[in-house]
Amino acid sequence: MYEVSVQMTFSAAHRLRGYQGRCENLHGHNYRVEVVAAAEKLDDCGLAVDFGVLKQLLGQVLDRFDHADLNELEEFARVNPSAENIARVIFEGLAAVWPLERARLASVSVWESEASRATYHE
Repeated sequence: MYEVSVQMTFSAAHRLRGYQGRCENLHGHNYRVEVVAAAEKLDDCGLAVDFGVLKQLLGQVLDRFDHADLNELEEFARVNPSAENIARVIFEGLAAVWPLERARLASVSVWESEASRATYHE
């Protein structure tokens, strides 16, 4: 099994409703997102997945999150925009536009800081 990943960043604000602490206040992060694709075989060029294709797909999904108040987005109307939920929402967004037949979407990870990461996979 081969795994290929790309990372991108976006900046956004959020607040965690019902959280008993400072994170209940509006604050921002410079998020880092990693998408991992998995393939059993390489293509004729020796690639599992083209990095450029992964970057393009991830960029399309992340565009609406950049410089947004995540709490105002429809996806987070009923759930908090926690790193866990952000990873799931990005995964679902990628899955909805996934064009790669030879590779599957394996996981999405979201970092709120250099030391804090959440990962979603099915």
